[in-house]
Amino acid sequence: MAPAVPGTVETPSERPAWFWLMLWCLFVLGVQPWSSRVASPQGTTGSTNSLAKGLLLGAVFLVALAATKPGFRTRVNPASWLYVMYVLFACATAFLLAEPMGPLTRLARFLIGLVFLFLLWRPLVQVPERLVRAHLWAHLLLGATVVLSLAYSPSQAWRPLRSLGTGYRLQGVIIPMLPPRVGEVGAILLGLALIGLVCRKLSTLPALTLIGLGGVLIAASRTRTSAAALAFGLLLALILTRKTWAGRIASFAFPAVLGLAFLMIGSLHDWLLRGQGTQQISSLSGRTTSWHAVLDEKVSIQTAIIGHGLGNKRVLLRRGEGDIDVMAIDNSWLGLYWETGLLAVAIVAIALIVAWVSVVRAPTPYVRACGALLLGYVTAASLNESGLSDLSSMTVHLLVAAAICDADRLRHRKRALAAQSAH
Repeated sequence: MAPAVPGTVETPSERPAWFWLMLWCLFVLGVQPWSSRVASPQGTTGSTNSLAKGLLLGAVFLVALAATKPGFRTRVNPASWLYVMYVLFACATAFLLAEPMGPLTRLARFLIGLVFLFLLWRPLVQVPERLVRAHLWAHLLLGATVVLSLAYSPSQAWRPLRSLGTGYRLQGVIIPMLPPRVGEVGAILLGLALIGLVCRKLSTLPALTLIGLGGVLIAASRTRTSAAALAFGLLLALILTRKTWAGRIASFAFPAVLGLAFLMIGSLHDWLLRGQGTQQISSLSGRTTSWHAVLDEKVSIQTAIIGHGLGNKRVLLRRGEGDIDVMAIDNSWLGLYWETGLLAVAIVAIALIVAWVSVVRAPTPYVRACGALLLGYVTAASLNESGLSDLSSMTVHLLVAAAICDADRLRHRKRALAAQSAH
């Protein structure tokens, strides 16, 4: 895999580490799905492409571009190349729509995000631990804004469950984030801090503080998807870093104990059910209704291949003569199919598989564990959340995992060649 942008000179960046850390934190902030439903609990639409986010992403990209020296080198891992292919394919299909400007704007934002990651090869990605640390700091800052929201506007920070059951769920107000996003921030924070503690990359007190904050965010947001995806990611990280098959088999004992605790301890059981009945639980809070609608709709061959157009994230359900509801497609793979068709599903699925290959082949246990956590989270959460068709937080997790593991393998290869030449 040759560098995508060959240069003449490869010199260390003159910018301090905190500069690139700050840019990454702002970038992660810009890809969060800021939601208008935070201000209005009865709202039915969320803002995933707001003007503020676009301006923030553009400003971060321009600053990174200005700080990057001419003749810089970068490396594009295979998963990122596949996402570039996805963006180009979606751009081509957008011109077949009656109003292509909306999808093209979102795709331009996506492409800017990909190029931004390519610009960070020297200062962040080339040493994988730097990017992991930056990703951890970004989620710490997001978590801090959620905690500050409790002091800023406690009435808005607690979102009533209402139709889902009884009680409240924590959401972000300073940065408008619905409870599922708060749970995701807590899950990534807890997972990366726990791996850092086990691998001795973080001191005990800071690591325990981050783990506690992440656990509180998951529990207070009452987000089951984030808890399950985190458990799945940690399990895979544990399995992939065990040196023996006996150790890998023994790794199943810990999550099994946690699963039994959820079923046997009353308070955990109540948290898991969220006051929902059997019908709501079996339909995954109504998600399966829209899933069946997507799968059952008869479409033309062209629509099946290229989709209905990027941005069509909802399905209109009809009963008899009238419309009964407009529901979100809370599944990344069905959302990809609905928006950009089967070809896009194939491209993104291959990107995920290629990223997993990079994770499995990463030689450093710490980097491999972090990559497995992030990809495990994305793999599990994509079944119950949308995001892989956009420059979303889930897509960024996938790209980060692929980038750090690819860079780790390249670093190991260079060290091996240097050792051979020394002998």
